[in-house]
Amino acid sequence: MVKGVIFDLDGTLLDTLDDIHNVVNRVLQLNGLPSRTVLEVKAAVGRGVTELVQRLFPSGELSGQRVEKVASDIREIFLEHGTVLTKPYTGVEEMLDTLAGRGIPMAVLTNKPQASAEKAVSVYLPDVPFRIVQGAMPGFPIKPESEIALKVVLKLGTLPEETLMVGDSDVDMDTAKNAGLIAVGVSWGFRPVELLLDHGADVIVNDPMEIYGLTRTHR
Repeated sequence: MVKGVIFDLDGTLLDTLDDIHNVVNRVLQLNGLPSRTVLEVKAAVGRGVTELVQRLFPSGELSGQRVEKVASDIREIFLEHGTVLTKPYTGVEEMLDTLAGRGIPMAVLTNKPQASAEKAVSVYLPDVPFRIVQGAMPGFPIKPESEIALKVVLKLGTLPEETLMVGDSDVDMDTAKNAGLIAVGVSWGFRPVELLLDHGADVIVNDPMEIYGLTRTHR
């Protein structure tokens, strides 16, 4: 029986793509680099800010030092200006309220920098009683490493096999598989459903309230 739920943030609970795209292009411009389309940015997100920059410039156009400079600028500017156009996906707030009302422990696990993750949750989901909001921090592994997922499971007080990992990306599905969680892919996020299935999604949901349903029916 499902006793806890871990959520990815960007592309799962919050539609953050326009803000990410705007901040990335602002930083690229400040660093004298060419802008990227929203589709290019969408394809690059999911594995942390450093890899986002590496994916945007995959041909070795930037030195490692310059990649880190651009990534650092993105983290800094996003913290100040990255919650302008963001909004929860339709039905997410109702689903979270229902889970909270039923006493289902919930957490957020994201590769977004910790400070930005906490700010986004406090601005857009302020009343949701998440047990932990775990973002990317120096010295800590990020998804899809099992260590960080199991840390969050411990905070929930559940077992991996009775915990949903809900996300929109291959990274989330890989995280679930690595940590022994139930992999739930959402169809409304940044990645196609086919990719989620290829990476082991146990279930695909098309509406947020279906996540609540899984806590009642999944064995």
